[in-house]
Amino acid sequence: MRAGALAFLGVLGGCGADPTPDAGMDAGSCSASPAHVTLGTGADGMFTSFRALSDGDTVYLTPGPQGGQHVWTGLRGRGFDPGLPRIELRAYRVADNALIGRLRIRLPMSLAPEDTTLFALGQQTLQIDDTAYCSVLGADLRIELDFDDETGHCATARRTVHLADLAPGTPDAIRAAWLRCCSQHLPRCFPDASVPYTPADGGLDAAPSD
Repeated sequence: MRAGALAFLGVLGGCGADPTPDAGMDAGSCSASPAHVTLGTGADGMFTSFRALSDGDTVYLTPGPQGGQHVWTGLRGRGFDPGLPRIELRAYRVADNALIGRLRIRLPMSLAPEDTTLFALGQQTLQIDDTAYCSVLGADLRIELDFDDETGHCATARRTVHLADLAPGTPDAIRAAWLRCCSQHLPRCFPDASVPYTPADGGLDAAPSD
C-alpha cells in the first residue's frame, strides 16, 4: 500500500482567491493566475478510477494489507508546473475538528488518460489514524488540500464528505475484524474513549462475534 494519499474535492481556485490560506501555505508564493485543481476519489490505485467529489459526496474506508486503513484520492488540474509539486492533505473529523490523517508528498503528475488537457496524479492513499477511524465511520470527514508547484502557482481546497462504510467488496473476515474493533471498543481503537462509536444505519451495525 502506498504511504499516503490525496482526498476528494471539486475544481478550486488558488491561494489568491482565499484570504485565509490553510496553515502550511505561503500566500506570497501564489501568482495572480493560481492553479486550478480538482480533487477526487477512486476505487483503487489506477488513474482510470478517478471520480471528482463535491461536498456531501460519499467515500469509503479501505482496509490496507499492512493493517492500516485509507481513503483513495487523486488529483486533476491545469495551470501549474506538473514536474514535482508539493502536496499536503489533511483529514479532519467534523464532529470535533480533530486532525486524524495527514499526507505530505512530492510526485510528478502525468497527462490525464481521459483528458490530455489536464495533468493527473494517480490515486493515492490518505491514511486515517488507527485510533480515529471508528469515530468517523458513518460520519462526516473534512479533507483540506494545499497544492504548490513552487513556481508561483498554488491552490487550496476543502470538502466535507460522508465516510459511509468500509469499501464495497471488502472480504467479510476483514470487515468483521475492522468493525469488531469499533463495536467492542477494543483499547487500540479507543485509547482515551474521547469520541464514542455510534453504528450508522445500513452497514455499520455491531460486527459479528467470533
